[in-house]
Amino acid sequence: MDIFKELDEKVLEGSLIDLDTLNELKFITRNDFYKSFKSKKICIFSNCKNKSIKRSHTIPRSGSLKIISDDSHLLYPHLCETGDELSMRMERIGIGEASVFPGFCKEHEKIFAEFEQKKDIDSIEQAKLQAYRSICREIVINNLELEKIKKAIVKYKNERNRQYKLGMESKIGKKVEKVKIEYNDIPLNFANMSKVKITEKLEFLSKIHDKFLESIKNEENDENVFMNVIHTDMKIPIALSGLGYANIIDEENNHREIKSILNVIPFESSTVLIFAGDNVDKEILDNHFDYIIQHPILILNFIESFMMHGTDHWFIQPEVWNKMDEEKQKYILEYFFVTEKAFLQDVNFSIFDDIRKDYLVKLTLPEGLKESEENKFNFNLKNPQKSIMDSLNERYNYFYETNGI
Repeated sequence: MDIFKELDEKVLEGSLIDLDTLNELKFITRNDFYKSFKSKKICIFSNCKNKSIKRSHTIPRSGSLKIISDDSHLLYPHLCETGDELSMRMERIGIGEASVFPGFCKEHEKIFAEFEQKKDIDSIEQAKLQAYRSICREIVINNLELEKIKKAIVKYKNERNRQYKLGMESKIGKKVEKVKIEYNDIPLNFANMSKVKITEKLEFLSKIHDKFLESIKNEENDENVFMNVIHTDMKIPIALSGLGYANIIDEENNHREIKSILNVIPFESSTVLIFAGDNVDKEILDNHFDYIIQHPILILNFIESFMMHGTDHWFIQPEVWNKMDEEKQKYILEYFFVTEKAFLQDVNFSIFDDIRKDYLVKLTLPEGLKESEENKFNFNLKNPQKSIMDSLNERYNYFYETNGI
């Protein structure tokens, strides 16, 4: 029947619901998410039943975020939706709101007090606690994201059924009691893809959380986790905490996904890098760690790589970002979302120009490394990049082809 064919085609191409209604659904979903994000939860520390405080800082506020801020504010990358368009923007945020999550109760907040008050991380035990805090944030945020997607799917399906029902009624000229569409369309497939990816991430995070907690409680369990720390007098105006991925081919020619938690914690006269993960990836992570500690500029490269190829949970000093010309800012924000590189690969352009120039003048570099670092200043920022939507569509197609769906 032509009525059903026309409506079914609209469903399959995702155009049954008009743009204004879709935007309203997205607004309601985002609003529900922010309300949930700002409300107290059960403390994430194992077997604790107390309510969390509303704002646990993942990155120390006074000893780290404050010192790289301008007027107590920072900038961070944020994915924005305007109509049916997506874009990456740098948003301004106060240090009281930066890196927070509803994580720990008042009692368990105290386990981080020693290095927060000292405004330094100078032991493996303290670094382990900071890595653990980062893992906890990832678990809380990803659980909230998963909850958001599930609620959005329900709202979308209800609205799709309503619109289909209205379409049928307008065509046949009489009331229809109920409509329930069973098959998926493109928006639902995108949502289901996100559900799968977040669920897989949470499986890893849950496993690594338990291993780190056991290691914190009993140092004899250190063999289950990978930990390396760099304490350097480099002053990098960035604070970062997040999870990165890298796909490799192992010695047996099998494809493997490496995951690592990285923290870049700035202090008044130093920066601490905490490189953590599952011990099953120890050899690969150790090799990369041994490589980057050979020279300060390789450490800088690694920080830039994790910013671009790892996590979007980072905060930069506004003065540093605002010194960049608009063309470079635009390129970085587009690259950040569409790149397919992993955190084990360097970025081809410079983010921290002043620091890199200072190193090139003051430090001795092997000739090949010096040339490659100088070339980063001359990178062609006019190279065309994929749009965010094209990148999303490629990931969508790859996911469903790979999973045979």
